[in-house]
Amino acid sequence: MNEDAARDSLPPVAIPAFSGPLDLLLHLIRVNEVSITDIPIFEITEQYTAYLDAMRELDLDVASDYIALAAELIYVKSRMLLPRAPGEPEEDPRQDLARRLLEYERYKQAAESFHEIDALRAGLWSRPPTEIPRSVEGETLEVSLFDLIDTFRKVTDRYRLAHPAALEIHHLRFSVGEKMTELVDRLESAGTMPLLEFLGTMRYRAEAVTSFLACLELIRLGIVRVFQSAPFAEIHASRTDAAFFPENVRDTYR
Repeated sequence: MNEDAARDSLPPVAIPAFSGPLDLLLHLIRVNEVSITDIPIFEITEQYTAYLDAMRELDLDVASDYIALAAELIYVKSRMLLPRAPGEPEEDPRQDLARRLLEYERYKQAAESFHEIDALRAGLWSRPPTEIPRSVEGETLEVSLFDLIDTFRKVTDRYRLAHPAALEIHHLRFSVGEKMTELVDRLESAGTMPLLEFLGTMRYRAEAVTSFLACLELIRLGIVRVFQSAPFAEIHASRTDAAFFPENVRDTYR
């Protein structure tokens, strides 16, 4: 059985949904520390399509609006490469995209403000943060799903560099439940560790995919927490106080 077949046999794991393609585009703009009104379209287009590739590799359902925005980015990129005809007025092909992004960002900020007001009115208070081991200094920040996919992309990039040719793997199957147990054991021993340190030890792409899905499921169940010491810094993982029963995991995630 080859690697792709092994990956196809992986059980489905539920993870949070994306907010939309504009959210992903805003995330890339923030990571690159560029202005919405002056988007480096060549670099951003490459990074955006790389994210879609990583999502497909994880068997995530890439909605049509993500693909439509990718096509729009490629179209804008091609327009910037074409020379203007004599007498044609100067027009930045990124202008419409920048306008939509600014509009979306304003609506998103307003929605977040309204949510905070509603939460206060309803008397809802956030749960006290879980104490992080002292080996990670400074303030910690929550990690988005985009940040996690970026970490997974780094792992698969390393794998492709180390193994440029496709490998045939016989009688090989990886279990999400086993990888969940392995990660929890590592964290209970180490306290906290960089997520890349765990994912980077996997020998095969299918194993890396399984381990990443296991990590997402542990996060969803509240058994593992991921965080950063600063925006766009390396992602660390730590164990929470939630109970973990390996025997139940083995029965649920085969």
